[in-house]
Amino acid sequence: MQRQWERVKVYIRLWIRFCFFLLLPVIAHDVRALDPSQPTNSYIRTRYTNADGLPANVVDSIVQSQDGFLWLVVNGYQLTRFDGRRFTGFEQPRNVLALALAPDGDLWVGTRDDLQQIPAAALNQFGPLPAISYHPGPGNSSRINCLHFSRSGALWVGTEAGLYRFDSGTFTSIIPRLAIGRIEEASNGHLLVITSQGFMEWDGSRAVQDLELPAQLGVKADRIYHVLEDGRGVTWFCTGKGVARRINGHIEKLPTYGLGNEALRAYEDSGGTVWIAKTEGLFRANASGLEVAVADMKVRYLYSDRDGNLWIGTNGDGLFRFRDRAVRMFTAADGLPNSVVMTVLATQDGGLWIGANSGGLSRLDGRRFQTYNEKNGLLNSCVWGLAEDGNHDLWIGTYGGGVFRFRGGSFTQYSKAQGFVDDRVTGIVPARDGSLWFATHAGVTRMLDGQVRNYTTVDGLSDNVALKVYEDRTGGIWVGTRQGIDRMLGDRFVNFSSLPKTLVLPLGEDRSGGLYFRVGDLDGRIVRVENNQPTEVAPNIEPTEMVETEDGDVWLSGTGVLRIPAGGLQRLHKQDEPVDYAAFGVADGLTSTEASVGNPNSALTRDGKLWIATPQGLAMLNLPRLPRTDRKPAIYMQEVTVGRTAQPPGHELVLPPGTHHVELHFDAIELSSPEKVRLQYRLDGVDSEWLDAGPPAHAIYTSIPTGTHQFHVRACNGDGIWDRTGSVYHITQQPYFYQTSWFLLAAVAAGLLLLGGLYRLRLRQATARLNARLEARLAERTRLARDFHDTLLQTIQGSKMVADDALDESSDPIRMRRAIEQLSVWLGQAMQEGRAALNSLRTSATQVNDLAEAFQRATETCRIPGSMAVTFSVIGDARGLHPVVRDEVYRIGYEAIRNACVHSMASRLEVELTFAQDLAVRVNDNGIGIDPAVADKGRDGHFGLHGMRERADRIGAKLTLVSSAASGTEIIVVVPGGIAFRRAGATP
Repeated sequence: MQRQWERVKVYIRLWIRFCFFLLLPVIAHDVRALDPSQPTNSYIRTRYTNADGLPANVVDSIVQSQDGFLWLVVNGYQLTRFDGRRFTGFEQPRNVLALALAPDGDLWVGTRDDLQQIPAAALNQFGPLPAISYHPGPGNSSRINCLHFSRSGALWVGTEAGLYRFDSGTFTSIIPRLAIGRIEEASNGHLLVITSQGFMEWDGSRAVQDLELPAQLGVKADRIYHVLEDGRGVTWFCTGKGVARRINGHIEKLPTYGLGNEALRAYEDSGGTVWIAKTEGLFRANASGLEVAVADMKVRYLYSDRDGNLWIGTNGDGLFRFRDRAVRMFTAADGLPNSVVMTVLATQDGGLWIGANSGGLSRLDGRRFQTYNEKNGLLNSCVWGLAEDGNHDLWIGTYGGGVFRFRGGSFTQYSKAQGFVDDRVTGIVPARDGSLWFATHAGVTRMLDGQVRNYTTVDGLSDNVALKVYEDRTGGIWVGTRQGIDRMLGDRFVNFSSLPKTLVLPLGEDRSGGLYFRVGDLDGRIVRVENNQPTEVAPNIEPTEMVETEDGDVWLSGTGVLRIPAGGLQRLHKQDEPVDYAAFGVADGLTSTEASVGNPNSALTRDGKLWIATPQGLAMLNLPRLPRTDRKPAIYMQEVTVGRTAQPPGHELVLPPGTHHVELHFDAIELSSPEKVRLQYRLDGVDSEWLDAGPPAHAIYTSIPTGTHQFHVRACNGDGIWDRTGSVYHITQQPYFYQTSWFLLAAVAAGLLLLGGLYRLRLRQATARLNARLEARLAERTRLARDFHDTLLQTIQGSKMVADDALDESSDPIRMRRAIEQLSVWLGQAMQEGRAALNSLRTSATQVNDLAEAFQRATETCRIPGSMAVTFSVIGDARGLHPVVRDEVYRIGYEAIRNACVHSMASRLEVELTFAQDLAVRVNDNGIGIDPAVADKGRDGHFGLHGMRERADRIGAKLTLVSSAASGTEIIVVVPGGIAFRRAGATP
């Protein structure tokens, strides 16, 4: 019974494997991997060496992190990261031997000294990577040779001193004291382990060594280098004698086994293809055995990334990437008459016709080309245009031979002899009404029911060189020229004025009815026309042909080969919004990115293959097998240069005050097609629009305003689909202290306070000047009042008394005469006193710059002749005085002189003016002195001394008064030299 059950399990296992093989083609179609049906030499091989930035040409281990970076162990010690364009080596950790990616995205690194865990969030950083270190055990137990994450998520650590299981932070010894070289996992969860004593299988509880296996393989136990079970359940053995595989318990030794070529490693890629690394090169396994992929390649490691690319690390030859060829080129080596293909046409019966320049007409039948030329009746082999009419006749336009109809295996020529305007026919359009339209270099020819009609500029064409003819869905005929686009209306062509009069080519229509045109030559763009209204839908794209696929993709061929996703040309784009498209070039297998100028230059066959005519061969893209992705581009900051110092970017950038040069280097991670990635950037507060970048992508700023700004970067993925949100990197420009908000607020406040203070000071000064003027006027009025009261009014009052007395005794002529004589004397005195008062008002030192002369004149004016001896002397050399000081000193001295002359009754008056360190004026008389009450405080009506003191105080002078009845009066005024002798214009 047990034996029967074992047989049932064997049959079930075989049935499962059989079903797997049946489903493999379907599964392989969905899985991104190299196409195993293609020959290995068809894969596009890209090699990276130290000339491309790889730190060294020995690559020992490869793994891809979740963000898309490829991580390498280079030269047995250095951890290196690759983004598709640039390699970055890390100083720490060092002495790296093994890599493994955890299910949570963390990178585990095995070194000669420990096991390190690098968090997934840190994998896009530069500089030393943060890591947590673990030690499985002492000594060689911490020298990590290999790492493997099982399907259960456990980490298996192979060291120089045993196998360990690491789970939840704890190491468990599984196979002790043996060096572990390889770890693989079988479909049943067992571990296939290569140890220093040979191959062992860990079944979950114990390590089992198949003692018969070395004998079955014909090698010693230590010469089994690698054991791998693939997805089909086949176990592969790499040994010192070659490759063997076990299928259903039977071991098969593949050809060349035992001939001295060691097999070192086996690898199954994401598509299920098994690759073998042997000492003689790289091999691919197939049903019959092995086929050479690259001879003499010294393979050390193989890895399949998430896009299905195969990465190969070698011993001295660098890093290789194998990628499916998106484009296959057919040339003369494949049977074409030559490689200059001008036009290609897919006919309704599924055939493909190719026109070559000076090569004739060819038909592709399966894998063979059948060519027609002059020998077969095609009298001109320069084929530039192809078309199929409603009768399934093939029309061939030639450059110089007119047009040929191919029917029933024979050719019929139509040229100038049949009425054509020109024999250079570059385009043909079979119209719905049964007519045929031909574009030539001298106009357009229409042929209907054997009748020929030519159209030139006389018939409304903008230019006689017709570049392309097109019929739209309504039956309208369009002709593109270098002078604009013309449309047939009635029996004439009329220029379509909605488009400019430059090079315009009709491209085609989409399913929604939009009609597309290429407008412009070197700086072309695509314009969509609906209801005669043009809308630009794609700038800087210059196609000559448009093909729409069943799934809505639009393929454009011209100066490049582009794929625009479904709906990409139908929606309106905002300003600065990029257009989604993928460009195909040399990296995809094209030998020329430029399509030929024949019509049509591209064709889509029923099997989903797109054919494009190029000057270097016929290009074929198998559209169903082209890789597609909806993955967002992974954008990251590479490096920042501030001034001349390069530094890691970190999570944000803080710039010191006064930074005048910043370089920001950034990129998107794309391992498969880095050439298809386009990037744009914008710095808020600096850039008014998005700017194109690179490669290498970088932005340079010489002045960034203070504050925090967002540096935006957006990119498209390998399919040309833009992530319009992008990523943000924060940049803070620190201000100088005088650029800070608090300083500006303080400055504004200080400025307001200063303005307020200046205003108040100005107001005080104006008030002081006004008060000084008022006080001066008041003083003058007071002095005048006093003078008039003490002199002129007293004299007038006495004169009035004399006159009154005379009037009382008017009958006495003698008394009347005496009274009149007395009145005359007193009136004369009043006149003198009035003149003196007027002179005191009009005379000023400001009018006479010489103070000594002014005082000399004052003594002469005030002196009563014969009653007083007056002396005036000047000591020292006269010096320039401040005008205000000069005027005030003069007024003080004049008042003292006048008082001495009028009131002192002195017989001698001395006036002395001294120019020394200080300015001094001394007025001395020998009169009766001054009443002490008047000298101290003055009395009503007598303000002279009070005014003199006020004037002295105003100019900072010292006034000294010494007076007695015995010795007379002496007044001394001393003005400090620093005030008296200041330059003119200064304020005392």
